[in-house]
Amino acid sequence: MSTGSTDTLKLNHTAMFAKIRAGLPAERNHTQNLLECKDDMLFAWDSGENCLLAINWRLAALEGFDSIQYQNLIPSVPQSFQVERVVASNEGSLIALAGARGVTVLELPRRWGKDGLYMEGKEKITCRAINLDAQLFSNNPHLELRQLRWHPFSPTDSHLLVLLSDNTIRVYDNSTLRHVWQVGPVPIKSDNSLNSSFPTPFLLGEMSVDFDIAPAVALKDEGVLDSSSTTTINNKSKKDALNNNRNTTKALNETTTKNSERIEWPVVVLRENGNIYVLMAGLDSYKPRLQGPLTITPESSDNYGLDSCAILIIPSLPPTLIIAESNGNLHHALFLEAEEAEESFNEVDASLVIHPSEYTVHVLETVLLELGLPKDDPKSKIYNCPIQLKRDYINEMRYFAYHNAGLHAITINFISELQRFAESDVDEDISPLAIPSHAEYIVCTKIDTSERINAVLGFVLLQMPSGIVLLLSSGQVISLKLIIDPKVLVESVKIKEETEKSLPKLEAKSELDRMLEPSFVDHIKNMLKRDVTQPILSVDKTSTPTLQESYELLTQAIEVLRTQYLKRHEQVRAEITKRINTIKLRKEQQEREIADLEKERENIRETAHRLAERFEEISEKQEIITKKCQLLVRQAHTRLPTNPVADKEFAQEVERINRETKDLANAMLQARDAINKQSYHISKYNQTAKKKTFHLPERQEKNIKEILMQIAAEVDLQIRDVKHINQQLGV
Repeated sequence: MSTGSTDTLKLNHTAMFAKIRAGLPAERNHTQNLLECKDDMLFAWDSGENCLLAINWRLAALEGFDSIQYQNLIPSVPQSFQVERVVASNEGSLIALAGARGVTVLELPRRWGKDGLYMEGKEKITCRAINLDAQLFSNNPHLELRQLRWHPFSPTDSHLLVLLSDNTIRVYDNSTLRHVWQVGPVPIKSDNSLNSSFPTPFLLGEMSVDFDIAPAVALKDEGVLDSSSTTTINNKSKKDALNNNRNTTKALNETTTKNSERIEWPVVVLRENGNIYVLMAGLDSYKPRLQGPLTITPESSDNYGLDSCAILIIPSLPPTLIIAESNGNLHHALFLEAEEAEESFNEVDASLVIHPSEYTVHVLETVLLELGLPKDDPKSKIYNCPIQLKRDYINEMRYFAYHNAGLHAITINFISELQRFAESDVDEDISPLAIPSHAEYIVCTKIDTSERINAVLGFVLLQMPSGIVLLLSSGQVISLKLIIDPKVLVESVKIKEETEKSLPKLEAKSELDRMLEPSFVDHIKNMLKRDVTQPILSVDKTSTPTLQESYELLTQAIEVLRTQYLKRHEQVRAEITKRINTIKLRKEQQEREIADLEKERENIRETAHRLAERFEEISEKQEIITKKCQLLVRQAHTRLPTNPVADKEFAQEVERINRETKDLANAMLQARDAINKQSYHISKYNQTAKKKTFHLPERQEKNIKEILMQIAAEVDLQIRDVKHINQQLGV
């Protein structure tokens, strides 16, 4: 198949995905989700430079992806883990960057400008980011993240629920840890194991692997919006119960913010062995009620999944539950309220407080997905892999399943029939629920029996126009348009009402908290920790080992060095390289921001100087205008017809004093001018006196010269006489 037929948006040739392709993670042999879409913004995680790329895909689809530049959203704090999931909040204000060993919440900047881009289309933006419980993951090397979801009814769009491998759900409000809910037995440590948190055998299969949030319900003990439903759907009482559930859900959505303390949301938790539990919790529930395991009907020998991996809730009436297994089985069930609360008899949960179950699960059908192309050999091993589920928010009857072997689209046919039955006033048979669902294999990435796979690294749904985008581990991008049948669309109930912020705002982290976070050196040390150590050999020198024993010892040593030393050093080298690239990118971004701030400071300084000069001019003009106004007021006051004689005399006296003052001022000016003239003449005379010299008359000068010549001649004559006398005397 040509690239054009599988890439309708031409994403493979864009600079954004070329950058993504160049920076794909080294380990990409399992399904991830590095793509996310919120309204008209398409996000993609760049593992090479550790930043989030964003582009307005609707605008780019109209004007071309080459004309619209993508933006780099750089987290303000580095991630010490490999990002495998990008999940946007309901309103699109926050994005969670998650991996098996950590979670980072990224705060998106504001959008403005003609194209609606972040910060008017700035190429690189440093965004505020917070690492959640980084110390917790550092101190527990075997603790892993299983699932995270944004709470759909968070009034601040900031409540994040995170499921960890220790059977706890941690509730965060931005970076603040609000609650820790225990949803399963606590793993028991084994002293004989090298692992620090190794579950005992009887806990195998009791680990929680996924969860989802069902529509809200009212607390029955407070008598708010009481509702009930039964487990059978073949009579008129079932129809009345469904109508009651519909009215209850609508009323709950309208009063969620007004009665938040009276509303609870069933958090449906799936364990690996297929057991389903319900955690009845509100946003501020400190100790929620855990119920389960729920009764699943009709009964099955395999408990509808011994290797369950994912769960999804579609908010139909009643809610539809999808349970996925690693072998490709998808169980479609109804999430119903039980006629009577049932007690739990699970010995594994003896350490937990289990409340009677108020819900049951009724499985209607099971759909088997083909994970790869079917094999001709019936003895060939069936390929198993974890499956991830995602709802289609446009079509309530459809959802998607993506995995290592590609992408499936599943259409549930009984949802529309169940909706029609609940809204109808006439008694009808509900036999159309027996119509099987339809699974369509959209993209297949595994075509042979080898272990080579082309896993899905990112899957996202586009809306208006509807489409899908897949990022594969090979770097190829697949973009397809979705065909929507208006007949199968179900109009969803709008529940977007403005709420008052009842929860306290996020407090900034203190410097002590930042210092306690694990450093990059600690992260490298954790990566270099080995599960197996290579001891110093001390052999018996009296006996020589055989060639076979020497070969096995050498092979074992090489294998240990390869797996426990060289591989870890390669990972550390890749991590250091990634960290260097991240630091360089952040440094360049900070230098550019500093330069921009310097320019902005110069502009502000020039503007302040201009404003100061303008203020001085305005002040002088204001002073002149004030004096003129005072003069006008005085003149007007003096010319009042009702002015008494004393005022006239006072005004005359003031005028006389003013005239005399002016005369004195003029006299002072004249005196000052006279003094200045005298000073000028005196200085001129002094300069002339310094330059003056005395000259003799010509006659006197001549006489003096003649006298001096005679005296000189006489002196010469006397000198000759003295010399002559000395010669005669022989002296």
